[in-house]
Amino acid sequence: MEDVFYVYDERGKLVVWNSRLGDLFDLTDEELAGMTPPAFFVETDRPAVERAVREILAEGETVVEARANTSEGTIRFELTGRKLAGDDGELLGFCGVGRDVTDRRDQERRLAAQNHRLGEFATLLAHDLRNPLSVATGFVDLYRETGDGTALDRVSDALARIDAMVEEMLLVATHGRAATDVRPVDLDVVARDAWAMVDTPGATLDVRTDATVDADEPRLGRLFENLFRNAVQHAGPDVTVTVAATDGGFAVTDDGPGVDPADRGRVFDSGVSGVADGTGFGLAIVRAVAESHGWTVSLTEGSEGGARFEFVVSPCGAGDVELGM
Repeated sequence: MEDVFYVYDERGKLVVWNSRLGDLFDLTDEELAGMTPPAFFVETDRPAVERAVREILAEGETVVEARANTSEGTIRFELTGRKLAGDDGELLGFCGVGRDVTDRRDQERRLAAQNHRLGEFATLLAHDLRNPLSVATGFVDLYRETGDGTALDRVSDALARIDAMVEEMLLVATHGRAATDVRPVDLDVVARDAWAMVDTPGATLDVRTDATVDADEPRLGRLFENLFRNAVQHAGPDVTVTVAATDGGFAVTDDGPGVDPADRGRVFDSGVSGVADGTGFGLAIVRAVAESHGWTVSLTEGSEGGARFEFVVSPCGAGDVELGM
């Protein structure tokens, strides 16, 4: 995107600018003339812009970031400022450039979140693998002492659990990266394909939408698989799971007992499981997939008291939902 260029006079009034500024804010030259720097930005960021102007006058230059609501959506700008002075040192004003750094900051936030998750994984590996490793070692010793072949079955079970935990951790890490292979996909098709991949004897899938969503199809499939598996594990084998479009995206709801409000804030954390043989990474994968698309996910209560996972897609780019006719 073309940068914004601006010059303010000694009173802090806009006197020179390029056409990009007018295009972004949908303002005429007459409307732009005389505007002050804070007037362009969201209210919460205006104090930072005001401090930056004072710093220019005191120190000669500055760099600050601030968000603005523009004709192209909310943009985070990196704003530079340099004092302008005459030969005699008289203050003439200041000039600068505004550059869109929205994508850069979003990428930095995603990277920070991914690094945080990797730190969680290391801690969880050190803690959670200790028990199955101890079980496996104990039964290997028992087999050596007694020759009892059933001990090796227990070893196999422990190793299978370790394998499942490591695989789930790797999936969370992988799906936490930004989704790049995004295209329109049918929610109903992906949901039904995912349902077929989950052991759901006695359970029912009710798809009430023919909407499309811009998504990485394999990742969206993993999201549904983990939600469906979670529903069967926590709501029972005869659970009914409903997939429906919403005004802001889509929702997956079951008719089980739901989740205590006090526990809803932590269900997406890695390693949290409500069942004895769970890895605790299913809903962490769901959150990672959502975040990789720029979506948000929240857990609420369904109309029948069950768990309802609501996904709000990004208003820009990946994640736009188109309702079927």
